[in-house]
Amino acid sequence: MQSAGRCKYLPVRITLSYAGQRENLSKKYKGDVWLITKQTRLRLEYKVAILIILMVFFVLAVTGAIVIRISDQYIENSTGKKALAIGEVIASVPSVQEALLSDNPSAVLQPFAERWRRATGAAFIVISNMHEVRLSYPLPDMVGTPMADLYREPVLEGKEYVYTGQGHLAPSLRANVPIFARSGRQVGFVSVGFYLNDISKVILTNSRHIMFTLVFALVLSAMGAFLLARNIKQAIFGLEPYEIAMVLKEREATLEAIREGVVAVDTAGIIRLMNREAEHILGLRDQEAAARPITDILPQNGLDTVIREGRPLYNEEQRVGDITILANSVPIMVDGQVAGAVISFRDRTEINRLAEEMTGVHRFVDVLRAQTHEFKNKLHTIAGLIQLGRHQEAVNYAVDTTEENKEVISQLSGKIKDSLLYGMLLGKASHMREQGIAFSILPETELRYLPACVSVGDVLLILGNLLQNAVEATAGASEKKIVVGVIQQPEVLTMIVCNSGGEIDDATAARMYQRGVTTKNGNSGLGLALVAEKLKLVHGSIVHRNLPEGGVEFTVRIPYETGDADGY
Repeated sequence: MQSAGRCKYLPVRITLSYAGQRENLSKKYKGDVWLITKQTRLRLEYKVAILIILMVFFVLAVTGAIVIRISDQYIENSTGKKALAIGEVIASVPSVQEALLSDNPSAVLQPFAERWRRATGAAFIVISNMHEVRLSYPLPDMVGTPMADLYREPVLEGKEYVYTGQGHLAPSLRANVPIFARSGRQVGFVSVGFYLNDISKVILTNSRHIMFTLVFALVLSAMGAFLLARNIKQAIFGLEPYEIAMVLKEREATLEAIREGVVAVDTAGIIRLMNREAEHILGLRDQEAAARPITDILPQNGLDTVIREGRPLYNEEQRVGDITILANSVPIMVDGQVAGAVISFRDRTEINRLAEEMTGVHRFVDVLRAQTHEFKNKLHTIAGLIQLGRHQEAVNYAVDTTEENKEVISQLSGKIKDSLLYGMLLGKASHMREQGIAFSILPETELRYLPACVSVGDVLLILGNLLQNAVEATAGASEKKIVVGVIQQPEVLTMIVCNSGGEIDDATAARMYQRGVTTKNGNSGLGLALVAEKLKLVHGSIVHRNLPEGGVEFTVRIPYETGDADGY
């Protein structure tokens, strides 16, 4: 058994997530016991609130100290000026000047000074002669006694000033003002004082008002700080900073793990986000598409509809350079409003090409199966004629049957280079012959190479759907005819399919290239829609016209771009 002194702690950090909250836990192994302790983190709203409160407290404390200091100085200065003003007024009173020259000045000056003291709120008003003898004093018993030894040199020299001192009375702020006779000779001075305790009480009362205001401001600031912190927390969906960082990392990892291209845009169609798979599919370098309009990258997107109407679009095929993508566009909703859109897409060029080629192969196989069935019936007929001994009729029947295919083979031989397209046309000829449809091929039919943006599967899809529609259109016609032509010209590839079915009215013509639109019971209405969508991707066009002799002609044109001559 391992001793307690040698036991080891193995730190492991794990993250638990529940009810939308994350908590970091520290996990240690001690012997056979796992010790799990919660690592507490101070929540963001508390951090913001505490930071704001501390900042406001610091600002208010500094401001309060400065304001109180200025207020104290103002009160002291104003009190000194008040004392000085009172002294100047008393010194200018003629009766005071005359009393100082009389034989009994205290009889006039004592009551005069006391009246002024009570009227002005001063602590004391002392009038003295040049020998510093009190001629008036708050304590009547001390009238006529020498004044305390204080700093009076300036006033004895005829100057007024303010100072702080203490004589027989409490410490006070005093103003000394000289008194001059009419002749201009100084005959005495007056000292006006206010007790420092009284001044301190005024300062304290004023400071309390200031402190109360500052505390009230701090309380309001604290409330505002908590409200602001709560709003900030709500704005980030209640997440903590480390949770936001984790979400961002998870989002980036998720986007990079998706094997589809993902592009996010705002309501103006400006790219805000693109993963590496999208850059790879579109052939872009890192950050090359950042802040660019989406139309520069995906010119055929349907984001205007998604952002304007707030509805998604799924499975849209778009041509981007030499590739075809299948895109899904979904609006980003924030508080019920469209804030942008996300496009996810994948490269469907190769997949489409293989699927379309497989579609052509399957059609070819179906045609061969129909031909096999047809040949079995004919073989049984020939065998029956031989058993009946009607050998010449059997020979003639076999020759006639072979001749039926010779015409189509001779028309296509050497003109259609691709075997899939060749086989499809040959099979369609046999299939239509079984249904009693007169099938013919235009003499100018020839196809040796395709435009660079078109695959064999594209041609099989377009031509196969047009021929199938032609077969369905002639179902009710008295004379069933279908004519097909694939014409290669220097600048355009033209495909023509004519049928002897009914005409197409204007109302149907305006809608027949839309998905789900059909005039035949039981049909899905996808044939012409698929043709139109495919032609849009390869910059082609389709038109139709009602023929004078009856029936409808469809004409498809796909341009050859300069330098496009891709062989099979």
